[in-house]
Amino acid sequence: MCVPADDQNPWKTIVRWFGLLAACVVGTLAPVVSADVDPLEVPYTEVAYDGDETLRDFVARHLNDPDLWPTVLQINKLASPADLVPGAVLQIPVAQVAAADAALAEALVAIQKATSEGARLFAPEEIGAAIADRESAIGARGDGAWRKVVRFAASATGHATEAFEIALAQRDRAAEALITDIHGRVEGREPAEAAWSDRDLNDVLIEFEKLRTLTNSTTQVTFRDLSRLRLNPNSNATIQRMRSDPLTGKEVTKVSLANGDFYALLNQLSDRDSFEIDVPGIQTTTDSDDFWIKKEADKALFVNYDTASLDIEADATKVSLGQDEGVVITEDGVATRAQVLEWPLLSAPMDRADVYGAGVQLAWQEYPEASGYWFEVAGDPAFNQMIATEWGVKDLSFDVAGLAPGAHYWRVAALDGLGLPGKWSEVRRFELRQDSTPPFLTLLAPSDGVLVEVPEVAVLGASEAGVALTVNGVAVDVAADGGFETTLALMPGANQILLVATDPAGNVSEKRGQLRYVPRVATTMTLNPDLARDGDGHLVSRNAEMTVVAATSAKPGQEVILRDAAGSEAGRTRISAGGVLAITVPVEEDPRGFSVEVLSEGGVSTGMLAFDVVRDSAAPELVLDVPPPRATTDKAIDLTGTLGDAVTLELNGAKQDIFDGSFAMQAALTEGQNLLELRAVDAAGNVGVLVIETLLDLTPPKILDAGLSRPQGEGGPVEIVVTAQDVSGLRQAAPYLVEVGDEEFEGYLRCDSARGICRASLPPTPGEMRLIEVVVQDYAGNEVIR
Repeated sequence: MCVPADDQNPWKTIVRWFGLLAACVVGTLAPVVSADVDPLEVPYTEVAYDGDETLRDFVARHLNDPDLWPTVLQINKLASPADLVPGAVLQIPVAQVAAADAALAEALVAIQKATSEGARLFAPEEIGAAIADRESAIGARGDGAWRKVVRFAASATGHATEAFEIALAQRDRAAEALITDIHGRVEGREPAEAAWSDRDLNDVLIEFEKLRTLTNSTTQVTFRDLSRLRLNPNSNATIQRMRSDPLTGKEVTKVSLANGDFYALLNQLSDRDSFEIDVPGIQTTTDSDDFWIKKEADKALFVNYDTASLDIEADATKVSLGQDEGVVITEDGVATRAQVLEWPLLSAPMDRADVYGAGVQLAWQEYPEASGYWFEVAGDPAFNQMIATEWGVKDLSFDVAGLAPGAHYWRVAALDGLGLPGKWSEVRRFELRQDSTPPFLTLLAPSDGVLVEVPEVAVLGASEAGVALTVNGVAVDVAADGGFETTLALMPGANQILLVATDPAGNVSEKRGQLRYVPRVATTMTLNPDLARDGDGHLVSRNAEMTVVAATSAKPGQEVILRDAAGSEAGRTRISAGGVLAITVPVEEDPRGFSVEVLSEGGVSTGMLAFDVVRDSAAPELVLDVPPPRATTDKAIDLTGTLGDAVTLELNGAKQDIFDGSFAMQAALTEGQNLLELRAVDAAGNVGVLVIETLLDLTPPKILDAGLSRPQGEGGPVEIVVTAQDVSGLRQAAPYLVEVGDEEFEGYLRCDSARGICRASLPPTPGEMRLIEVVVQDYAGNEVIR
């Protein structure tokens, strides 16, 4: 092991430690440092990183601590191991780590040396400071703060050296035990004293010194090896022997219990140590580290909680108690053994609970076989600082009063029918607090005096964690951050809100609020059915604006908001008498969406009605599928076609049916000329008109003359001429059949309806001419044959 010799110069000692540690840790990499050189100022050692090992292994090899790799990265200004490339030359704090570790090693040696001489007993503050400073030095080492490491380690060494000297001085006074806890009044009497006198904390006890506790008082005696005896109320004991053999190192301790009881926790007795308990008439030796003894007028009670045995001898009676066994020995030597009871379960307060006031009620669950209970309250989890204890409690709870603020620890054991205490329960901690300040409390919502229109309202607020909160007498949970939320049912009219917060100390805060509940009633709205609509359902107008009218269930005076398609407000009005809503909206060529909202008294929408409006200033167009005949022999004609966006159609004033933008009807005719007027009106009121003329002609044409001639002479062409007339006009073609000589000719005369003449020409043909037949037709379809 690399350990330097003691040196009166701390810096030289560190340098010597540094040299040895560097040689042990880094071998040939360690720089040579003289006693006059500050190793913390030595330049960092440069080492090439070959990339064959991880950064942790590299740092472990050179600094003997792989956890220093972040420090190496920081020194070399590298963000992460990924930035490290093979061949890079790293700055390694070899000298600094060696100096820091040397200082830490020296501090550890000093602490161990002082502890071995009883510093934890005789100089607890000094040895505690030494340990704390060394822990700070270790923390600074992890941060790479080498000078802090050396400074804290040197301070630890100084405190440990002081603790060693104090412990050594106490031992020189032959002090073997100290009073390390007092609760209530404790008295002692040294062999040379004639009367009892008060004993104080940290008083030194000597051999044959007597010690007694009065009612509701306890004390703890701690021996050099940190073994402890707890004298409970109304106990009387004598420290008979406390001897140490310097040659063999054997410790011999003997305590005599005259009356009362004590609880012993011995500190890892070795084969060289012995601890004897003398109860009048009974001899006790033990290897046990955990036991309890009580002396009453006519009997003695023993309980062993350790795996090692507790050996008891009373005249001819010998008893060896195993773990969790007890015995009651009467003054006649009758021994009654028993297995001690298991631990009871604790009820309240819960572990780590906060308790307010100057007292606490401890409660536990019933243990069926228990005849009573024994509880202890201490200021530390090891029960070295006793605060309260009570034996033989019959109830399942006990009020402990007169406690000071701070942390407290408690436990309970069940007593069996023999009066033997069972196993201790779990140890619970509670924090006693004194608080006279009312808790913070605020009501965030609803606002005071607000109008509410729903039957329930969310009550939100903030207080302090741990308070008991009620809203109108109903308990409400409070979150860890102090916030709370609940729902409050309302009655129509005025409603009161009362918040009451009670903190664990019993301090109370109140907040009050008020609101008014007016039930919100949904509004129904129906557009006036007389409003003009187009075929797509849009409200339609010929003008640039129109008044939209609707019937509602709202009350007169309720406010109405007009909104455009984007939801922006476009106007306001109020409901008029009879629940009538009337509001003027702008109208454009393209359809535009609007909605109206009726607001409640609280300004909340109770109903909405949406609609679209469009402007239409074009008359509907009437288009016939087939033009009507100029003349006809039918007494009725069919009229079919389309009429655009018209919503009504009339024929000569008579209403006609419309089918999906089209129409189909028959128009009756009277003989002669007929004038038919179709009138279509769209939703906006625009009018389209189509006038139709047709002739009802039931009389065939009249042939006035018909003949054949050769106007150019006997050798010229033959000409056929027919003269006819008709009110509806002649058809362009009139079939004929004539005979000229031995030949017959047939064909069509071409008619000039305006002149009433039909003509045809035949090639020159000799012979007599005769008109066999000619048929003349008018436009109505009437014909005449001649």
